[in-house]
Amino acid sequence: MKIRVFIMCVFTLFIHTKAFAGYDSNIRGELEGVYVYTDHDAIYFRFKTQPASHETCKANFFVISGTVPQERRDQLLSRLMLALASKEQVNIGYDSQGNCANGYIRVHRVG
Repeated sequence: MKIRVFIMCVFTLFIHTKAFAGYDSNIRGELEGVYVYTDHDAIYFRFKTQPASHETCKANFFVISGTVPQERRDQLLSRLMLALASKEQVNIGYDSQGNCANGYIRVHRVG
């Protein structure tokens, strides 16, 4: 009986982890463009070598969600704009499994 409960707990943990994936991968590249819009607070950007596909999100853009507090979005946007202007490669942390932002690949870190 105890072993069945343990197996059920482990199985539930795996399902929960998959459904709520987060920062689990990194990619480095030179920015092709950074895009902001007046109708929402998300920040979109692309690498010159943008991934061609993603498990669940549209791969056209990486997105910093508008739900990230404004002060943090401002810091991330500044980092992206500096990298774009200097043609410096930037390393980002993103969600490779799911949990899209505005339908695109969700970004958790810009470095």
